[in-house]
Amino acid sequence: MDQMIDILKRFGLSEYGSKAYISLVQNPGITAYKLSEISSVPRSKIYEALNKIEEQGIAYFNLQDQKKYYYALPPKQTIHLFEQKQNEELVQLEKEINKLNIVTENTPIQIEVLTNETTIFNNIEYAIKKANTQITVSIWSDIYQILTKNINKDIHVQGITFQVDQPGYDLINHRYTNYVKNSLTLKPFVVIVDDEYMIYGQTAETNMRAYISRDRTQIKMMKDYIWHDVLVNTYVSKFEEDIEDEITLKRKTFFS
Repeated sequence: MDQMIDILKRFGLSEYGSKAYISLVQNPGITAYKLSEISSVPRSKIYEALNKIEEQGIAYFNLQDQKKYYYALPPKQTIHLFEQKQNEELVQLEKEINKLNIVTENTPIQIEVLTNETTIFNNIEYAIKKANTQITVSIWSDIYQILTKNINKDIHVQGITFQVDQPGYDLINHRYTNYVKNSLTLKPFVVIVDDEYMIYGQTAETNMRAYISRDRTQIKMMKDYIWHDVLVNTYVSKFEEDIEDEITLKRKTFFS
């Protein structure tokens, strides 16, 4: 009971209002006098508590023989009402916060660092859901699953995947190379949303790490990198001869 009261208070109910609502759920169609006895709300406070939860839309009364008989809104409807109010408040909060997030020429570039698996995947999911027009990716199967579950059908998705059999959207799967084989333990990824928001990093089991950036120059450079990867994989796959050994050697020389 105490935990339920604490939760209801978080949604704007008073101590007495919470007790009155809970008692009405258990005892629908009772008078204020009877409710005061059952709920342990003082008689001097019961009408104030009832008026408040009526205003909040979670209680109502029927008038019979000049008497008011009170009822609680069914729990499922109450929860739905709270969800609506909470979502409206969160939308308003986001609008107000966005007013503060004004980047100017002199604003230092800030990169957020994420090191927790749940936080990383939640941020990726959130970014995908918030996309307006386009998402550019370089991702493995774990993030591809998040993408397919949360993408809006009107969003254009482009880029490259790793170890995803016949990916959908405007995606191609990276051919299986020595580079891919060596990257299995790290699984580096990039997700760019509307050319304004980017989360990138690695989903390695032992050292999961990701970064969030809103710097347009950095985003453009990473998008160019993905385009280069798409281009190379598209055209190299058309060659009949096996040039993987040569590519591996040149990559090793380039990064040494």
